[in-house]
Amino acid sequence: MTNIQNSLFVPSLGRIFNRRPTYNLTRAPEHYNVRIGPDGVQRGDGFAQGPKTEDQDYEFNFNHAVLPEGVSLEGWTQEEMAELNDHVRHMLHSRRSKFKRTMKAFGQYVKKPLGFFVTLYATLITLFGLAWVLFLIGWVYVGTKQLYVINVIDYVLVALFAVVGDGLAPFRLVDTYHMLFIIHYHRKTWKLRKKLQMAKLRDKNDLPTDPELEAARDEISVLTDAEQATLVHHQNKFAKSHTFYRPHETKTHYAFPQSFLVAIVLLLDLHSALQISLGATTWGIYWKTRHPAITATILSVSITVNITAGILISIGGRRTRKKEVVERMFRQDLTREALKEIRERGKKEGDSEKQMKAEKAIEQTRKSETLDEAVKSHVPVRESMDVSRHNSPASPASPSSQAKSPKTLPADMKL
Repeated sequence: MTNIQNSLFVPSLGRIFNRRPTYNLTRAPEHYNVRIGPDGVQRGDGFAQGPKTEDQDYEFNFNHAVLPEGVSLEGWTQEEMAELNDHVRHMLHSRRSKFKRTMKAFGQYVKKPLGFFVTLYATLITLFGLAWVLFLIGWVYVGTKQLYVINVIDYVLVALFAVVGDGLAPFRLVDTYHMLFIIHYHRKTWKLRKKLQMAKLRDKNDLPTDPELEAARDEISVLTDAEQATLVHHQNKFAKSHTFYRPHETKTHYAFPQSFLVAIVLLLDLHSALQISLGATTWGIYWKTRHPAITATILSVSITVNITAGILISIGGRRTRKKEVVERMFRQDLTREALKEIRERGKKEGDSEKQMKAEKAIEQTRKSETLDEAVKSHVPVRESMDVSRHNSPASPASPSSQAKSPKTLPADMKL
């Protein structure tokens, strides 16, 4: 929802407002004194995480629950583990549970000023659009004032669409400018690598744009330093404007495909062009002489184009998602919720031992979340890099250590 919102409704206006707010779907973890060293390792008086889940030997098979990192079920009986696993299974397959999670997330979204504005805007467009269709096809008839009422609804709809379509036009032109550079350097890289008979990139949408990425993947950039700097500049600018775009692989997603990128940007540009033409015909032609088919056609095509762009953003995000990673994180969150349910059940049943076990596990999840946030705020996560190789010096025999920049390629390979 945030990615679609930021591309279809809200432009990037710097520090005026935050387009990517944090939504607290559960109680915030308590603050612990955690210090992260320069190498990203926890030091000092912070807490020590427990053993990893894969290092813990449980006779019970957790086929639904996934324990968060650092959480131990030491002392739990087989029945209690089965109860935890069953809670997660219920939340995974229960429609009621899914609906409650969805509405809880939507409620948090609407509580934010930006989310409230987008929801109100979409609701007004839906209501006036429905009224426009009902009057246009004659299901609602008011006699001789039929055309007048349709014209009034037209004016309201055009004004609502102009807020986004016309208002975002300058920003979309700038985004198109950045997109042209991104596509140009991607295509140039593909052609040069093919011409030089170099190995294919692991991901053609994820170009090695700095020495760290080159060393981590054993991939050499064929662009000059100036071209790489230009590409990174435009990638950062575009990613700031459109939050769905990821130039590189992240912890949860792969790089965004270039074909989807071009299609989305062109559709958004077409949407703004149609909205400008819609406003020109609606306000420039007298309503008694203007045929309803003109505005109806432009309005229908414009809405379809905008919806298609939103669908492509959603599809692109799903295609690049690391399903196993996201599924594991999702089940870890459900396991946290299940631990709370078990704690509450222990209170109701008067089982203090079960309550204490669940409370201990919940405390470990809070500490795990706090450490994760602390590490994320100090150490950028790049799943595409091999951390062990990044922290250790490259071997002399490593291909990355012998990699040459395009400026030092042999004479027969120079451009």
